[in-house]
Amino acid sequence: MASYRDIAITADQLEPIRRETVIDMVARRIEQLVRSGDLKPGDRLPPEPDLAQMLRVSRGSLREALKGLMYLGLIKSRAGDGTYIQSSLSRVLNQHFQWMILLDEVKHLEIYELRKIIEPDAAALAAKRATRADIERLEAALEGLAEGRGNPELFHAFDIQFHDAFAQASGNVALQTTMRMLYHATSEARKAALPFIDDWDRHWRRHERVFLCIRDHKPALASKAVLEDLRYAESLIREHAASLSKGGLGSKSKRKGSGFRRTRKSKRPSAASRNSGSSS
Repeated sequence: MASYRDIAITADQLEPIRRETVIDMVARRIEQLVRSGDLKPGDRLPPEPDLAQMLRVSRGSLREALKGLMYLGLIKSRAGDGTYIQSSLSRVLNQHFQWMILLDEVKHLEIYELRKIIEPDAAALAAKRATRADIERLEAALEGLAEGRGNPELFHAFDIQFHDAFAQASGNVALQTTMRMLYHATSEARKAALPFIDDWDRHWRRHERVFLCIRDHKPALASKAVLEDLRYAESLIREHAASLSKGGLGSKSKRKGSGFRRTRKSKRPSAASRNSGSSS
């Protein structure tokens, strides 16, 4: 048998026992119920007295734990109808990822590096799998982008719709959720960078190329078009960051005189009348 001194030395090297909070314990036990199939996404939790007994916690502790889980977005309460397991956590992921940026755990340019890895392949999948409904959603967003040239708020709103539509067209829910999370996480930064667009028509045509390649089922060209668009968007973020490091006022005020001015645009031909050769 080892001496008490040896045991004490070994014990001193062990990791400290981590005390589990009530919210962690309740979350873990609810997770076990979901894993076992006793609870499913969207299911209503048992009434508070029954749930407290099932989870072996006091009703007061359960109440506090449920408030915490509700704040985290894992469950939701319906007035007069009880508490439910969330059926989808994509919105929660978006919020948590935005907090990571606010806390400076993740940098905007790091997100663009990740987007340049993910989105070209997503566009290629969209070009292979896009349905008629997907194409119609993309074209509707593209029409909105055309109207939004020179109007940063409007352009930004339809830009979100456009990227979400081509993510959905990829037919991969994991890709769609990840892209939506990354895109929404950089929403404010992209909006702030819009004044640095030097040519609204040219920027719109980048989106048009993406649309045409997906519509005409050209995966390689769709991937290339998205990468080109991302590189330009990244350059705007870098330019905006540089202006902030220099005080920002000079560059931004200079842009206000020209960047937001709507360039004269000709009437855009319909998708049906454009030939696929313009997408390369």
